[in-house]
Formats: sequence, C-alpha cells, structure tokens
Amino acid sequence: METNYLNLFYAGILYGQYAENGKKLTGEGLAVRKLEREFPYLMGRGRGAAGRMLIYYALLPQYSKKTKFTGKPKGWKKDTAVKLLERAEQKAVVEWGCREQILAPEFGKDPGRMPFELLAVCLYRLRPFDKLCISLPEDAGERDFEQVLDLMTPYLPRMRQVMLAGRESQVTERLENWLYEEFGIILVKKEKPPAKTPWLDLCAENEKQERAGSGLENSGRVSCREALNFLDTAVKNGYNT
Repeated sequence: METNYLNLFYAGILYGQYAENGKKLTGEGLAVRKLEREFPYLMGRGRGAAGRMLIYYALLPQYSKKTKFTGKPKGWKKDTAVKLLERAEQKAVVEWGCREQILAPEFGKDPGRMPFELLAVCLYRLRPFDKLCISLPEDAGERDFEQVLDLMTPYLPRMRQVMLAGRESQVTERLENWLYEEFGIILVKKEKPPAKTPWLDLCAENEKQERAGSGLENSGRVSCREALNFLDTAVKNGYNT
C-alpha cells in the first residue's frame, strides 16, 4: 500500500519561560524543529489510504525578558510576536514543504483550517476498535459528508456498529443509506455518545456546549479541539526531550 506523507507546521507557546536573549531571537527568528516520531493515519477510500504525518514546530517563550529592577516578566509586543510567527511559518513552508500550518489560539489569530489528516491521526491512535460513534453539524453539507467518509471508511470493513449522536439531517440520512448499501451496516441513533466508544465529533456546537458544562466529555473523542490539544502536547513533549 502506498504511503502518503504530510508535513505539518505548528506554532505554540512555552508558558512560564523567558527568551534567553529577546533581541537576538527577534533578529534570528524562532528555531523550527522537527519531531523525530512520525504519526501514522488512515484516510480516504480505496487504495492509498495509509499516511504518515511529519510535524515541524516553533515555540515562542511566553515572555521576552524580566524587567531589570523588579524582575517581573515582560510580554512580547504584538507586532513582534506576529513577525516571529510569520517568519517561522515561511521557513517551514520554503525549507520543509509544510503545506499545512496551525497556530495556537493563544496568539489571537485564526488557527486556520484544521487538517483532517490530524483528526485521522487521532482516530488511528484509538485502534483497535469495532464500534464508532459520529456527530455531524446540523447544517452539514457535501463537504462534511465526504470528510466523514474519508475518515471512517478505512475502518468500516471490520466495523460491527456505527452510531450517530446528535441531531439528524439530510446528510445523516444519506450516510445511513450509504452505510447499509456499501457495508450492510445499520446506523444506530443515540442521544449521547457511549462513554467507552471512539467518538468522531465533527460538530463544533458540541465543543461550545462542553465549555458551557453540558457533560459531553469523552476520553475517546476525536474533534478539532482534542486534535489541537494532542498536537500541542506532542510538540512540547518532543521539545522537552
């Protein structure tokens, strides 16, 4: 099976740390490093579904320096931080071909589109499983339908049960028909995702409800928020070792 490779760049923050030399860092720019580990995933339909993600990253210390007399931390000027990030992004694209870039939300910029390969990496980490729960936006369209098929199709030949948590829509009806016609799988409707079942949650509204305390947390959840947390943790663990 052919393996696809994806180079991804991530920019995050090193909380509680100071730049050793803020002026030097401003001049030279942030170092772009690479995680030694490669992250496998399955995504797509038919052959060529296997992939590996290579992660490049840059981490900005939270503070530019300590003030001379009080020793209090001094943050970065916004325009300086933005320039450092943009230079690191450009370096990752030019030198290592990182066609996907993600910025930590703390930078105050749009983190950008979440690459679905990153969600595929998170789903792959939950293997083995023969049951899967999914959630789709209420206003799901053709793009959502295609993406959920790409993410779960590699696992369907060995799947015993697929569940739907959340509201139904024209897309979920279409998915229900597709699952039965292609794999003989009956889509089971659930009010909430089962606690011990991998949950592919593509519904951003669920994340808003969780922040409001609706109790939608699930240790096997794969969502944009969980994928971003995984990425940040993997990068900082790699940096610290």
